[in-house]
Amino acid sequence: MKRRITRRRFIVRGTCAAGGLLATAFVPGCRDKGGCAEVLPEQPPPQLPPPVEFTYVEGSTAAFPYLEVSGNPREVGKAIGKRFGGLIRKGLDRRMEWFKKIRDYATGEGLSAYEIFVDAARKHTPRALAELEGWAEGSGLPFEDLMALNLKSEMSELIHQKTKEMPPTDEQQPGCSTIVLSTPDRLYHLHNEDGHDAYADLMFMLKVKPDEGVPYLTLSYPGILPGNAPALNASGLVQTTNFISSREVRPGVGRYFLDRMILEAKSIEEALKWATHPERAFAFHHVFSSLPERKAVAVEVTATKKEVRPISGLYFHTNHLVFETMKDEEQDEEYVSTSSTNRYEVLDAWHRALEDPAALGRTSLLEPLSSHERKPWSPCRHPEGDVHGYTLATAVFEAPAGTMRVSRGQPCLERWMEYEQPAS
Repeated sequence: MKRRITRRRFIVRGTCAAGGLLATAFVPGCRDKGGCAEVLPEQPPPQLPPPVEFTYVEGSTAAFPYLEVSGNPREVGKAIGKRFGGLIRKGLDRRMEWFKKIRDYATGEGLSAYEIFVDAARKHTPRALAELEGWAEGSGLPFEDLMALNLKSEMSELIHQKTKEMPPTDEQQPGCSTIVLSTPDRLYHLHNEDGHDAYADLMFMLKVKPDEGVPYLTLSYPGILPGNAPALNASGLVQTTNFISSREVRPGVGRYFLDRMILEAKSIEEALKWATHPERAFAFHHVFSSLPERKAVAVEVTATKKEVRPISGLYFHTNHLVFETMKDEEQDEEYVSTSSTNRYEVLDAWHRALEDPAALGRTSLLEPLSSHERKPWSPCRHPEGDVHGYTLATAVFEAPAGTMRVSRGQPCLERWMEYEQPAS
């Protein structure tokens, strides 16, 4: 059954969608009844492993494709790959010239480093690796392709260190912007998720109930392990991330594998242990918020250094290292001086003009993230010329409300949906 959606905003709560198209398919159980003349008590159904469950929600301009799934990591990954394999292929096809260089290096000259990354993932994040294997099985894509894609930052820097080649202008597009307001009474955590415009129609939402660990809700890229895009789990833990263009890399645990494990963290402290893992391979910036505690923490890491900063008051971050012990670490200066610095200065000017930051609410905090000042390097990203940066979504988390509000595309378009926090 299809129904035209006329409302701009609607709410997804559990497996029910108001204003959306809902279809549910469960793996059926079986019941064996006796066929004898004598009436026998009905026998209980056999004890089978719990089924993997799927729920699809579509039909609104504000709605990302949506999947609910439960099971062990391999089952979860297989269901995701099966459902979204077409989107993964489209993403790879659209960026094949870029991806082919990474894949060819990972399976050729960089094979020894690639194998160390795989071994590190198997040793330290086996659940994440099993899930990625499931993605490959479900989508029918080679595991090596998906593994190379999930090591794109690490492999790209290894290639740069060998060739000194800079990425083409049209590939220097990433960049996210984050704003947090933390007071004793309130907590707002907002994030513009920016990426290549090739992914504008390929992102999707996942609600996962793992066989072990904490259930989580997350926006996801096609082919990338969940955790890189904004997420909220059943413990009330929020994670958003910002790419850092570090010049330091070492074979170890890839950043996307650590992100994935953070999704199941029960607390900020547990999340920080993953973010600062001693075998981490690359740089990153994370913001973790605990909605029940109204508490937020930011952390900048490189492969060998880290700084953790509790957030009090108004905080913002883009895509370069700014903490005192981190800001002098070597980064891609061209990327920093264009995309990241421009957005940072727009947010900084907005911040400096505020009379009372603590009094801001959701609408006021969204204003700078909707700004087009200094486009195409503005906080609200729209492609222009060779600049393919695109605000794929904006996520808003607010304490004490256990919800995740997500815009499909740029926040200036105001295409919002709200999802409830997963149940434990």
